[in-house]
Amino acid sequence: MKKTMKATALFLAAGLLLTACGGKTDTAATTAAAESAKADAETTAAAAETDAKKPSFVFVCTGQLGDKSFNDSANAGMEKIASDLGCEIKVIEIGRDQTKWEPTFQDLAEEGKYDVIISNGSSSAEVIEQVAEEFPDQKFVMFDSDMEEGKWPNLYAISYKQNEGSYLAGVLAALVTESKDMPNANEDKKIGFVGGSEHPIITDFLVGYIAGAKSVDPDIKVYVSYIGSWDDTAKGKETAIAQYNQGVDIIFPAAEQAGLGCVEAAAEMGKYIIGVDSDQAMLFSGSDEAKANVILSSVLKNVGDSLVRMAEMEEEGTVPYGKCEFLGLKENGAGLADNEYFQKNVPDEIKKTIEEKKQEVLDGKIEIPTALGDADQNEVQALIDSVAP
Repeated sequence: MKKTMKATALFLAAGLLLTACGGKTDTAATTAAAESAKADAETTAAAAETDAKKPSFVFVCTGQLGDKSFNDSANAGMEKIASDLGCEIKVIEIGRDQTKWEPTFQDLAEEGKYDVIISNGSSSAEVIEQVAEEFPDQKFVMFDSDMEEGKWPNLYAISYKQNEGSYLAGVLAALVTESKDMPNANEDKKIGFVGGSEHPIITDFLVGYIAGAKSVDPDIKVYVSYIGSWDDTAKGKETAIAQYNQGVDIIFPAAEQAGLGCVEAAAEMGKYIIGVDSDQAMLFSGSDEAKANVILSSVLKNVGDSLVRMAEMEEEGTVPYGKCEFLGLKENGAGLADNEYFQKNVPDEIKKTIEEKKQEVLDGKIEIPTALGDADQNEVQALIDSVAP
């Protein structure tokens, strides 16, 4: 009897133990499943929150789109920010009426819809800086301008080393005007430069261009003219024709939309042009081959790429607000276009020399003069005077 009771007791104890273990297993499984579901939900929520927090950008164009140059490059960058990064963008074209600039920036900042307000600082830096000070919680980015570092902690400036790209353009122009293999070149050692107006950045283009040309021929002559407008293509054409009639066979216009008039003059007169800001030959490719073929290359300011770079940094939270970055050949912020027209219309010997000069710049063997920053303006003027006809 005692044995039977003992056996029964052991049996019951074992059953209770199994039941207890089974209960713990079920509870643990349920808990694990719940925790897993919770983790999945948190991950999904975090992903959704990340998507919701993608930065938004508005580009205020203080000029006109369709310039096949600076503004179009910026606009292309904005489109890439939307397509590649999935960010909300807006482009507002307000033209050159400066009375509209400040109110537009103020309205956008007050509305606060966009995380970052972007504009061309070469024309509107003072307005941007003023509005940035009025709205310290709004982020601003201005390109093609420098700034006093640390003064505006909500403002980031992108400046391009246009003197580096234009140095290579000067090398190209000097080699072309002296070449016997270029059908539209004459025997005169004369090249041209046409600016939209006298502006520090345009002068920086000019001194780089002169330095590059003089590295090929110290005795070369550079004809310099200013249109007095950034969008008057008729005046641009007239200015270019005047230079061509003086024996110039290649012109580098740094004049935004007005420079398209120079391209028209070159195509009609059978002369050469070096484009500016964007790859202008490719913009005419397929639609106007006469113009595309006279644009031997273009001095690039990779505005669009620099804006995409900025947007990627904004996503990462690494934009150095309060500072200015200078982008040149090394950073792919500036350069000389290499396209099918350059390859087809420029002799190999000239292309080889340009590549050698570029490498010397990258290696730090050539110091290219600049008109910006602490540059001695007397030296800048002396350089310009040294090539005057």
